[in-house]
Amino acid sequence: MAVPQVDKKMLGELEAMGFPTTRSIRALHFSGNSNLESAVNWLLEHESDPDIDQLPLVPREITIECGDTSNEVRNDIRGMRDTVQEQKPEERTETGRQNETSQLERELNADEQEEEDRKRILALYKQKRDEEGRTRGRIRNQLQDGQRERIQAAKDLMEAKRTLEENQRKRMIETRIADQEEEKRARDRIRQRIADDMAERRRRLGLPQENPAGASVAIITPTKVKPVERVVTSEQLRDCLRTLKKNHKDDSARVTRAYQTLLKIIANIVKNPEEKKFRRIRLSNPIFKDRVGNLQGGIEFLELCGFQRLSASGYLVMPRDGIDLALLNAAGVEIASAMENPYFGLLSK
Repeated sequence: MAVPQVDKKMLGELEAMGFPTTRSIRALHFSGNSNLESAVNWLLEHESDPDIDQLPLVPREITIECGDTSNEVRNDIRGMRDTVQEQKPEERTETGRQNETSQLERELNADEQEEEDRKRILALYKQKRDEEGRTRGRIRNQLQDGQRERIQAAKDLMEAKRTLEENQRKRMIETRIADQEEEKRARDRIRQRIADDMAERRRRLGLPQENPAGASVAIITPTKVKPVERVVTSEQLRDCLRTLKKNHKDDSARVTRAYQTLLKIIANIVKNPEEKKFRRIRLSNPIFKDRVGNLQGGIEFLELCGFQRLSASGYLVMPRDGIDLALLNAAGVEIASAMENPYFGLLSK
């Protein structure tokens, strides 16, 4: 076995393009050793072959010489020699010039054809490299876009947590002030009750009532008692989300779609609290029923956020004065946490 013989000129041009010598020999051999374009096309089609970097081997050619020539062959050769000798010198010279001219034209045409083939191959090679560069650029842009989206989502989550903490701090301050005012009113009532009791005992004993000149009688004005609001904790919100995921743990795509729908409803109200259409949900809506209404825990979660079920009209409605932005932000944080944690609701009892 031996390495096949290939065109040295085309081999040098392939090496100049950057192809390894082994691959160039293999491409020229299997493409018929015809032209550069066929060799480059073969390389592009077989660049992922496992044996692309192995030299091809072919059987070595063995020439067997005959010891004698038949009489007919010898006679033909002798007749051709005599015919050439009988030609006139002028004819032989003219024939030689014509042959030389034809040979020169063929060589020029071959050089032009090789130059055109080289240009076409280089253009094809450059086109493929440009296409690969554009593909890598698109992939790089997609990765960068995905990274920017993750960074923005992290920023939004941190902002939501900060808003939740700020609202909780404000609520604690308001609660403390309200407790202090209530304590003050309670002390005033006790003092008034003691004064009334003392006045009643003096009346029974026949003693004059104490009313010093210039002393003003304390007047207790009734205050409007604020109705006690139901306090919704983050644990209650998480329980609803856990219930939803546990009951539909075999269909993770449906659970994710339900979380996304709930987060969209909450976000619309936070961004546009004055828009009535975002605070009103028709229970018979087929899309809402498929994504949230038919899932246990979905409507309960919305009711914890402030929605009220109107059985007569078949709607879930959140009154304008019932919007609690702190509670809605907390609900959004819990939904985002449930979506990011793949084990949410599966490990708890």
